[in-house]
Amino acid sequence: MGSLHRLPNELVAHILLFCAFNDILSCQATCRFLHEIITTSSIIQYCIALEISGLEDNPRSELNIPERLELLQRREAAWALFQPNFEQEIPVKNTAVVIYELSGGIYLLSGISRDSINHLRLPSLQNGAIPGWDHIPVIDELLDFGLAVTEHDLIGVLTTSFEDAVSTLQIRFLQLSTGLPHPLSGEPMQFTQHILTDNLGVGIEIVGNLAALVIRDVSFGHHNRDKLLVLDWKRGIIRAELYVESRRYQSAIFLTTEILLVTNAYESCLEIWRIPSDSCESASPIICKKPELSLGLPVIHPGFMVSEFACRGAPNPIISSCDTSRPFHSSPTESIMVFHLTISPLHPRVPIPFVFFAHRYTFLEFLSKAELQPEPRSAPVPWSEWGPPKTRWLRARSIPTEWITTTSGQRYAYVSTQAPLPQPVVVLDFNQNHVRRVNANIKNQIFPYHGMFPNEMITTNVAGLAKRVWIDESRDTYEKMRVFAEDVGGYLPYVAVKSAQTYGFHGVLMDDERIIGIKKNHVLSGVESIEVIHMG
Repeated sequence: MGSLHRLPNELVAHILLFCAFNDILSCQATCRFLHEIITTSSIIQYCIALEISGLEDNPRSELNIPERLELLQRREAAWALFQPNFEQEIPVKNTAVVIYELSGGIYLLSGISRDSINHLRLPSLQNGAIPGWDHIPVIDELLDFGLAVTEHDLIGVLTTSFEDAVSTLQIRFLQLSTGLPHPLSGEPMQFTQHILTDNLGVGIEIVGNLAALVIRDVSFGHHNRDKLLVLDWKRGIIRAELYVESRRYQSAIFLTTEILLVTNAYESCLEIWRIPSDSCESASPIICKKPELSLGLPVIHPGFMVSEFACRGAPNPIISSCDTSRPFHSSPTESIMVFHLTISPLHPRVPIPFVFFAHRYTFLEFLSKAELQPEPRSAPVPWSEWGPPKTRWLRARSIPTEWITTTSGQRYAYVSTQAPLPQPVVVLDFNQNHVRRVNANIKNQIFPYHGMFPNEMITTNVAGLAKRVWIDESRDTYEKMRVFAEDVGGYLPYVAVKSAQTYGFHGVLMDDERIIGIKKNHVLSGVESIEVIHMG
């Protein structure tokens, strides 16, 4: 220790920044010298808070470190204790929403005529004016749109036209802020499909220079028509086409900028694909017919089938960001992914919806292990070998499933649809650091998150937290529903908090900064207004 004392305190602090937060806390407990350096260093405290919260620093932020630390602590207190900074209701112009998206603080929706995209930037400050809606006109019939707002100010707009039993799908890449062709994009891309427009389903995710485009036939009775295309939107070319022989694809999500996770309902599995590297010498797309790894779902009983299988995760991995307003953001790798799974009886009965969760890093860890094996697996990894400790399941009949933009970072928000309105909003937090902290608090009979935030940042009634915050570490028991032929047994723990206030929401969305409450118009069967619950 004598030699350590001879080093400048600033150098010791810099060395400690290369350690994980639990190692830093262990050093803090060893002696007064290190305790003083660690507890008085804003940069060390900020890095500890980032790692515990599953956040990443934004080096482009113009705020200094003490300001970032205070904002981070206030944000985490707001989410953990459900104590919003402010709430603001915003009317919706076109209530009959067909397509929607929420990303980078931008809320977008289309009208029932599918001839326009309306969007607005959601408020981040209290007492601000009600934001106005901007409008992007659409040629042909709008099918879907995908966003890369933070990274590129980009929206990919998918439209279709139908003639002579052939659907023509077109993708235009626009600058969201102007509605004009993006200055970095190539020419609009077109694809012809022998699919009726009413049966044509699409989905798109954009990361870096690439877009993952799923084109599917939503009609039943087929198992080989769906496509997954990897597009280079800047060059206007197809880099790769990925598919297995038997497939019904619905979603493709970037695990990293070069790895995709794809839901295959026909094979009841998750496929993990490495995107082939760019080959400028060939104008033809690279065809890949075998994923790096497949992970099976729980086996279902005969007489049932997987009819829908979609997934979503936020935020997406990004290569770079031009955003300077946010000092930090949720880590894509640490983020939770939500899966919407619908199991239907082969004989006409009511389909059974489920929602389950897994961390993005779970799939990357399994891929790394698989790539170390001398021979690749030819069959999907059985559910029992990967799923139970890494997932958590909810039966979705009590949760609105028409919206899937319900996660950000490691949190998931929902309202119950089984009880009459108004209802509290519930937020599940899958951050295992928070689970361990609250578990220890409960066992020691002190209020949840005790000692985690400065007292002046706690504005809620502490005495009522024990009734609003709870932990679930028990195993799922959905095999008892006689749908699954094996034990689902997901036991990924979470800590939950419900709002002290009740709301008349028919559903909720969320991003890194806020919860969006959806209020429906029962006359027009659309969205009448949204309410922003800002957390920070």
